[in-house]
This record gives sequence, structure tokens and C-alpha cells, in this order.
Amino acid sequence: MVFFAISAVTIIVPPLIMKFQREKILKSETSNDEKMYKGTKLMLLCMILAIGLYFPPVIRLGILDKVMEPLAEHISSPFLGALIFMGVFITPLLISIMLTILVASKIEVEAKGLNIKTRETVKGILKAFAFLLLPGIVWLGIYLNLPEKIRNSTLASFGVFVIYILSFFALSPYLTRFFGKPRQVPEPLRTELLKFCESLGFKVRDIRVTGKKEYKIANAGVTGILPWARYIFITEYMLETFEPEEIKAVIAHEIGHIKGRHLWINALIAIGWFGFWMGIVFALIKLGVDILSPVVFFGVFFSAYIIYFVVIQGKISLRNEFKADEFAAKVIGKETVIKTLEKLAEVNLTPKKTGKWFGFLSFHPSIEERIRHLEEVAE
Repeated sequence: MVFFAISAVTIIVPPLIMKFQREKILKSETSNDEKMYKGTKLMLLCMILAIGLYFPPVIRLGILDKVMEPLAEHISSPFLGALIFMGVFITPLLISIMLTILVASKIEVEAKGLNIKTRETVKGILKAFAFLLLPGIVWLGIYLNLPEKIRNSTLASFGVFVIYILSFFALSPYLTRFFGKPRQVPEPLRTELLKFCESLGFKVRDIRVTGKKEYKIANAGVTGILPWARYIFITEYMLETFEPEEIKAVIAHEIGHIKGRHLWINALIAIGWFGFWMGIVFALIKLGVDILSPVVFFGVFFSAYIIYFVVIQGKISLRNEFKADEFAAKVIGKETVIKTLEKLAEVNLTPKKTGKWFGFLSFHPSIEERIRHLEEVAE
């Protein structure tokens, strides 16, 4: 009964706060980009609230053990048991976060004048979460079906985790293709862009268009740590609203990530987190701490996650973005890159100046910081 009460509060309260504050934001006499920024900030705060409402009481009261005990004797498969446990554990929080995102999306819809049905927004949210969760579920299934000798060995478990991370980074282009259903860039622009990549000594399998122009999102990304399975993806809206030279500036930025081995760095960061977390666990065990206590286990897990990914990866990611901008400026010109950054801010309704917290959570500096950095480097 307590579990259902906590779940209900988690599912209902954050989206309701988001809805109430959303109306105030939409009615405010501020620019559309400022409304978008405030909406994003509020959405993140509501997500943090959901985590705070759910995890501490559920873990502290040992509710999950009480919920799972009656089911455990009927479950013979370790994978199925783990799947049910994770389902029970995170489903209320996932529902709350999804509803919060759905409610917040109205700010973007009105600010950009989008003609998107709620059904399409829900579909997009579900696909995004599937992209994030599916690889983890696959890894869990593989790991729990390994021989017990391997699972009981820290070194072997670490090796399995390394293989999983590297496989994810290598196969991520195919996941993007599966969920995004991208198409080829129309000719002659495709040939022009591929020749541009070739002139920079950059191997890419293809450049694809993803997303729908109705969403009015101009963005690009590079995926794949293996040259023969590497793709650059640009959004439909970018293809429609940006000039070829501006698209080249964006692609040059993505190539800068590859030249700087930033995808490999991200993979090593993910691998390093496992070692960081296990190091804390072993240190606590030596100090006589009961690591199997739900409060200790999840407390260590989330603390390690926040310290490692938000703080450490946040700083590294910001540095990598600056380096990728520097590379783009060298190959296509500082003024073109700055003009493209300004246009990205304009079409995406992103304020040029955002708080430090926004940079850490989005792993990108503000447009203002990126432009200032380019000007300082050039000087």
C-alpha cells in the first residue's frame, strides 16, 4: 500500500507542477527562446523532484524487497527476475518523467508554432526511451545468462561490461537507423558533402537525414567508432533551413569530434565509471560497511553516477565541444562557424546565454561561450 502511495505521488505531483508553471511561462511577456529556456529548466527540476520523491522512501523503507518476495519463488529465470525487479523499481519514475516531458512539450509547440499532434509527441518520447533502455536490457540478459563463474568474478564482469560498451558505441549508428529511419541526403548535396569529408581525410559510410521538419529542430551528430560503420546524421529541418556552407560547418564540427577521438573518450569514460563505482564498493567493504543494504548500495550507485557522469564527463564534454569548434573554424573559417552557431541558436530558439548548470546537463557550452571561445582562440 505504501509503495502504491509513493508511486502515485511520484507519477502525479511533478507533471502537475510542470503543467501549472507551464501556463505561467506561456502567458509571460518574454521572448520565445526565453520561454523555451525556462521550460527546459523547469522540466529538469521536475524530473529531479520525481527522483527525490521516489527513490529515498522506496530504498529507505525496503519496499522493493517486500514487493518482490512474493514473486521471487515463482520466478526461475534470473533474467526475468531482474527484468521484473527493474520494471517494478523504475516504472513509476519513468511514467512521471515521460508525463513531465509530454506536458513540457507544449511550450516548444507554442513557441515554435508547431503543428504536431499529441500522439506524435508520445511516440517520439517512447522511441527515445526505448533507444536508451533497450541496450541495457540486452546487456542484462547476456550477463545473467553467463556461467556463474564469470558472474562471480569481478575481472570477468568488468570484461563483459567493456565488451558491451564498445559494442554499443560501434553499433550505435544501426540503432539510430532503426529508431530514426533516416534517408539519404538529396543529390547533388550528398556528393558535395561526402567530398568535403574526404578532403579532410574523414572516413564515413554515409550522411543521412533524420527527424521530421515539422519538429523544427536543426541538429547533427556523428555515431560509430569504426570508420566503415560510421554515419553522420543531420535533421530534416537543418537540411531545409541551412545553406550548404553552414551544413559543412556543422559537419566539420562533428568531424572534429572524430579527429579528437571524442567518441573513444566517451566510451572510456563509461568503462571508467564501472571501475570507479566498484572501487568505492570495495573500499566500503574493507571499512566494514554492509554494501548489500539497499540504502548503501543505491546511495553509492547514484552518488558515483552523479559525480562521474555529471561532474567529470560534464567537464570533459564541454572541453570536447570547444575543441570540435576549433577544428571546424580551422577548416571552414571562424566567421562561417560563428554565423552557423548564431543561426542554430535562432532556429532552435536557444538563448545564446545559459546558466552553467545547463551546460553541464546538456554536455554543451552555451552559444555565447562557444562564440567567445572561438574569438579568443583566433586572437
